[in-house]
Amino acid sequence: MKTVLFVSHSAELNGAELWLLETLRRLDRRAFRPILALPRPGPLGEEAGQAGVATIVVPAKWWLSESNRVWRQPAAWLLNRSSVRRLAALVREERADLVFSNSAAAFGGALAAAGTGVPHVWSVHEILRGKGRQLRYLFGSVRLGRLILRRSVRVIVNSEATRSAFPPSDKIVLVPNGIEIVESDPAREEGLRRRFGLEAGDEAAAVVGKIYPGKGQREAVEAFARIAAEHPRLRFFIVGQVRDESYAESIRGLVADRGLEGRVVWTGYIGDLTHFLRLVTVVVVASTVESFGRAALEGLASGAAVLAVRAGGLVEVIEDGKNGVLAPSADPGALAEGLKSLLGDPGRRRRLVENGRRTVREKFSLRRQVAAVEGILSEVLGGALLVPPPFREDGPFFAGAGRPGERGPEGGMSG
Repeated sequence: MKTVLFVSHSAELNGAELWLLETLRRLDRRAFRPILALPRPGPLGEEAGQAGVATIVVPAKWWLSESNRVWRQPAAWLLNRSSVRRLAALVREERADLVFSNSAAAFGGALAAAGTGVPHVWSVHEILRGKGRQLRYLFGSVRLGRLILRRSVRVIVNSEATRSAFPPSDKIVLVPNGIEIVESDPAREEGLRRRFGLEAGDEAAAVVGKIYPGKGQREAVEAFARIAAEHPRLRFFIVGQVRDESYAESIRGLVADRGLEGRVVWTGYIGDLTHFLRLVTVVVVASTVESFGRAALEGLASGAAVLAVRAGGLVEVIEDGKNGVLAPSADPGALAEGLKSLLGDPGRRRRLVENGRRTVREKFSLRRQVAAVEGILSEVLGGALLVPPPFREDGPFFAGAGRPGERGPEGGMSG
């Protein structure tokens, strides 16, 4: 049995973390012993612990930035030196055979692997290059792609959109998100129907994801406002936690201005999302920068029709007119036209839903995702690939990776 130290950049349960959690739950324990390192306590650690995965908190800040505040990165790198030492100590204490970093924002795993001489696999879930890149690096996206490749024996990407940040390399492996098709549970779904006030004859549309400008909830609500009078039994659900309160407040103002109170429902986070989406007619994915688009996949698996923006990895999940509808942009007018086309043609909607479930079974099953990861781990641990050379200790975040035999202090900084 091989021990694998998984390093997560976050303890939340967003797309990248759900990919990791589902992999950990189903990893073959006869072949692999997983350990999970998290930057802080949170729902990912709780769920992994319930699945029997040992979880350890190693406080750390993100190594990259979501905005243009890249000038702050060197300070975060300095603060993260202690977390790298702790990760390196964990590798030695647990006799880890491999370090697996989840997200480009988690550099600590690569540094700890280099300092202890074990192989490193990096799973990247973000678009790192172009105008809409999701994470930024002080020294530029080209260098970031090369750095990730140079310090890994394998780089897993979740879509061709994510792969585009990297130069051609046989190290890169495409492993799309997978999801399970869960059978209907009438009792649970009826409970959700009552909880959210859906009555017989009502239709529902929903936009799913953390609430901030990048996810396009405001555009989706504006699209709903444009068709609300034509569909008086249609309710619109905003599903997810608020990440940007000022943005959420602007949406509340829009709802009030359009007189849609009572028809636009804020649900917050829904743990039972699969069964909730069974009550939904159309799932709207209005984000313009998506490395994959897990919400679209959740919609397909649940039996909802999916309306998505023609952007990023969404075009690799949704085939326009076959298993969903692609709007040319996130413009509210374009989204409104897409909604009308789906709501007004039940026969077409049923065909799209049937094809959507077939897409999940054939291309995006959870079993395929986990089998692909297990295959990569087995290949690397079988000795087919060389471990990258150690980091030089003269770069901005190369220092402090530790050498074999050294033990670093506990602790670090939370970000």
